[in-house]
Amino acid sequence: MLMAKKKSLFILLCILMLNLLIGDALNGLEENIAFTESKNDHPSFYGLERMKEVPFDYYQLVLQWQPATCSNAICLRPWSSRFSINGLWAASYSRPIGRCTGNGFLQQNITSIRKELDEDWPSLVISANPAVWSEAWNLQGTCFESPTFQINDYFRLALYLFWRSDVQKALQESGIEPINGKQYEKSDIEAAITKSFGKPALRCNLNLKYLLQSQLSQVFLCFDKCLAHIDCPSKYSPALGCPTKILWNKT
Repeated sequence: MLMAKKKSLFILLCILMLNLLIGDALNGLEENIAFTESKNDHPSFYGLERMKEVPFDYYQLVLQWQPATCSNAICLRPWSSRFSINGLWAASYSRPIGRCTGNGFLQQNITSIRKELDEDWPSLVISANPAVWSEAWNLQGTCFESPTFQINDYFRLALYLFWRSDVQKALQESGIEPINGKQYEKSDIEAAITKSFGKPALRCNLNLKYLLQSQLSQVFLCFDKCLAHIDCPSKYSPALGCPTKILWNKT
């Protein structure tokens, strides 16, 4: 009986938090985004409280550092010294999440947020942005799909979590700037991000120009099902491979 009451209280708190977040999100969208359609045509974040019913425990927002992505690959479009979205994944405390299946990706489902996706979720290596969005939806986005949460909601959620998580600013506030060839302690980068967004998971790749030294390439931020930042669990995390000292290059 006590456990049932605690569960009911948790669900109620989630709904209250989500209502507040939804209001903030819509206010931010109205202030900062020039939509091509009216707000009434955008389902936005309504119904997110229903996501507590889906069979996973938390979200992983994956950010890519564009210079690291393009240091070892031929990028087919202009890039800049910034983080952008690389994916939004479902995650579990008890098991790895495999590929999900659902409705296929259709470009017309994200027309209302196309401008924002082009800016904050660009494809750098694949020539067309919709190709990378299609891959993200078909591989991970379908894990989120429900009668009340569709393709548009998935990409809106990714944008919203990204806008709430300025990792570059958090690092700079701790005196950590992207500088070519300069090594940082991995623990210092983690600590700077943790102050604002909970403990991240980091992924590195090797920089061919700097003698195959490891460089920061991706940052994983984790959110509970009430969309609050949480520490990223180490179990089942794909973000492995960063040594104690890593580069954070500007170009």
